[in-house]
Amino acid sequence: MRMLHLGIAIVLFSASVTAQAPSTPGPPDRPTFEVATIKPNKSGDARSRTDAAPNGRVMATNVPLNDLVRTAFLLQPQEMVMGERAPAWITTDRWDIEAKAAGEPSPQQMRAMLRNLLIDRFKLVTRRDVRTTSAYALVLARNDRQLGPQLRRSTLDCEAQVAAARVPGTTPGTIQQCGGRSGRGTITTWGVPLSDFAKSLSPAAGRYVFDATGLTDRFDANLKWTPDPEPGAAAPPDGVSLFTAIQEQLGLRLDPRQAPVDVFVIESAEQPTEN
Repeated sequence: MRMLHLGIAIVLFSASVTAQAPSTPGPPDRPTFEVATIKPNKSGDARSRTDAAPNGRVMATNVPLNDLVRTAFLLQPQEMVMGERAPAWITTDRWDIEAKAAGEPSPQQMRAMLRNLLIDRFKLVTRRDVRTTSAYALVLARNDRQLGPQLRRSTLDCEAQVAAARVPGTTPGTIQQCGGRSGRGTITTWGVPLSDFAKSLSPAAGRYVFDATGLTDRFDANLKWTPDPEPGAAAPPDGVSLFTAIQEQLGLRLDPRQAPVDVFVIESAEQPTEN
């Protein structure tokens, strides 16, 4: 079955505490998973992943709570800050989560279920605030508004593609669905609005990125750049920076600005216990 990242990646072992909570599905205005299992992950591995499948299953592997919050609430790193009472383990302790919803919920419904899972099981308490910070505006690079060769208006019907993938008997991977994937020095999207694409640039850009192109269509994009070298490694002589790649490949530009950012403050959380 084709796996879909809940967030553009964005995207979980110990034999100690295992928290498994079968539950009655919540009301329509507060959807919850039918069953969810949470385990602390003590592997020491630096890699993490969060995936969702069209059958209502979410699997997170070796993911800290702050990354789970980012996935559930669709946040850029710069949009999330820690309150004075937030415990340090939110960014250090890692978790494995397996959760299953009834039916075939939409990605939006599954994110809502993940949000409610974090609130219920981690006792997550948050609030919103507005702070002015250094940011990048994603703007058109050319006066004639021409796009680059790796940015095209998408022909995908996202809603129809999701519905088609859920048809019984569909062969996994045979239907292209809207979304995206990211890796070291690459971001690829299909049928994604530039407002979402801008968010995916934030980790590499090191600042909050917001869309200021004025373009409202959905786009297919294929961006490749040379990431910063690992510590001690030499930079490739023919490397292409993120900023150059965005301009040459997409016909866009990152424009530095001071901007008010709606930040998401984690006030407090508790480690889940067996129940």
